[in-house]
Amino acid sequence: MATSTTGDSPTDRSDQSMSAPERDTRHDALAVFLGRWRATGQAYGNPRQQADDPKAAAIDWTSTHTARWHSGDFFLVQDERATTGGAPFDTLGIMAVDQDSSRYVLRTFENHGFYREYNVTVGGRVWTISGPTERARIEFSSDGRTQTHTWEWRPQDRWLPLCDRTAVRED
Repeated sequence: MATSTTGDSPTDRSDQSMSAPERDTRHDALAVFLGRWRATGQAYGNPRQQADDPKAAAIDWTSTHTARWHSGDFFLVQDERATTGGAPFDTLGIMAVDQDSSRYVLRTFENHGFYREYNVTVGGRVWTISGPTERARIEFSSDGRTQTHTWEWRPQDRWLPLCDRTAVRED
């Protein structure tokens, strides 16, 4: 049996053309999301939503979500289990620092089959999530125990409210 020495193995680090990522303060900043959270609010985005009164067909939103570090503490894994209007709406998200661009990124996967990629910025206690058809503003309270979410979506030619919710840390 031949042994590879050319870097064919996923664990072979003989190819030094790619340097290993280094954890830094940008990763530390993601820790604000860690823990178990319970959220309540309203969801508006649905086929009946009218641009002239976009919050008229609001339905209740309840959820729990947890955020933890993936081993190595480079990736934040968020698992949200929500109910909107009595139906499940579950999202798995992975937030990270893109080593090439030095920007925050978020990738989400949800139980209806959608996969989305977002750019994320932070300014003080406010995190902004931006994608081509959805965007959000998440503000943390000064004690870090409350998140206020305001999501919008762009179903056609304008941004409309998608959901508003408040999450409170349970742990």
